[in-house]
Amino acid sequence: MKIYSSLANKFATSALIVSALFSCSESEEIINDLDPDFEVPTTYVFDNVDYSGQTARIQMLDSLERYIKSGNDGLTNLEESVMQSVFANESGTLFGSSKDLESKTYGEAGLTVDVKTEVYAYFKSAEEASGNAANIYEGRLFDAEGHEPAQMVAKGLMGATLYYQAVSYYLSNEKLDADNEEITEGKGTAMEHYWDEAFGYFGAAVDYPLNADAKNWYWAKYAKSRADVYDVSGDIFTAFLTGRAAITAKNYTVRDAQRDIIVAKWEELVAINVIHYLNSVLTDTTDGDRMHHWSEALAFAWCLQYNASKKISDADLDKVIAAHGNNVDELTTENIIEIKNILQSTYGFSAEVVNAL
Repeated sequence: MKIYSSLANKFATSALIVSALFSCSESEEIINDLDPDFEVPTTYVFDNVDYSGQTARIQMLDSLERYIKSGNDGLTNLEESVMQSVFANESGTLFGSSKDLESKTYGEAGLTVDVKTEVYAYFKSAEEASGNAANIYEGRLFDAEGHEPAQMVAKGLMGATLYYQAVSYYLSNEKLDADNEEITEGKGTAMEHYWDEAFGYFGAAVDYPLNADAKNWYWAKYAKSRADVYDVSGDIFTAFLTGRAAITAKNYTVRDAQRDIIVAKWEELVAINVIHYLNSVLTDTTDGDRMHHWSEALAFAWCLQYNASKKISDADLDKVIAAHGNNVDELTTENIIEIKNILQSTYGFSAEVVNAL
């Protein structure tokens, strides 16, 4: 497995140091033990915050996913060129932004699975499969390999773009060593701004824990979806709040501790989603549902690659990805048990959590 060494080399001077993977109670204990001498708000409302570029990219991903899903009717002919145009924001005007997904998606030939390359392939396979009712199962479009392009693209880019940019780029030591004195109106200091950009990629509303009706995107949405069994949403959001306040207060010990919580808990969030969708495969009764949940499980497993300080070993990540097989027909109950055992052991999940996800 090459992703860790690849990312570590790329950020050799800024590799994240995560000394432990915290449970919910441990995260709270660390926050409390630090006893910060500054005020921490309950919402992500600070002076000079701007993560509009991250929000625009998330909206572009949502738009791309919805376009691919428009092929679920078995009639609409999808166009590879349209998907590429959204991915690259070729018009330079999507959602009022010149930002794009393509340039912020990590891609390298040495990866176990180069998701960026896979995304281009799914644009093509989605076009080829669309407009044909024979490729629709339980209301979803699948390509010739039995993969659901909408899921592979959406979850793949959640990892290769959103997760990677947040935990392996903006929360790196290199970025967090930025200037914290000069304030740019609307953006704060460089250090504050980088922290805000990482928060933007999480996709949470500013009143995330308080407003059940707020719009949350992708990772923040999935954290809430799994919270009834294993809740990391509060740990991640509180750490973002506390870390941002710590930066303004120039308390870098607290900042670093919150960064470590975010990186560790976000990795757990990836892992619990892999387990959740594999559990769904075990109980599915139709081919369409099995292919759908297999696609989600594998694409979430790909996401584990994109944390430069990931807790899962290279060898175990290789096993997790390989055990999914090339399609759901190659995924056996024994494979699912193997994957779940690896993730349970790596992240310290209880058997009750693993079985209930």
